[in-house]
Amino acid sequence: MELTKQESELIQFIRTLDFDDMLNVLDGIRAVAEDLSTKSVVHASKGNDRTAQGFKSQAENMDKLEQLLGEANEEYRKEINSGLEEGE
Repeated sequence: MELTKQESELIQFIRTLDFDDMLNVLDGIRAVAEDLSTKSVVHASKGNDRTAQGFKSQAENMDKLEQLLGEANEEYRKEINSGLEEGE
């Protein structure tokens, strides 16, 4: 797979973010995902199944983005993994 210039720049930038920056980014994505999930439930309760499914799909995409971004940053991975080991 060949990366575009923009994709390569994004990857390089993600690698430069420190742990606190990653927490802020991932917290923001988590907040959006939770908002989308809430909208999905609200629309489902009103019988708007197509709209509910759309919001659910968007929330799932945000969850996946959060996961992949966190895993793409070495400092974040190290901090999270060391925190998990300490909690065991």
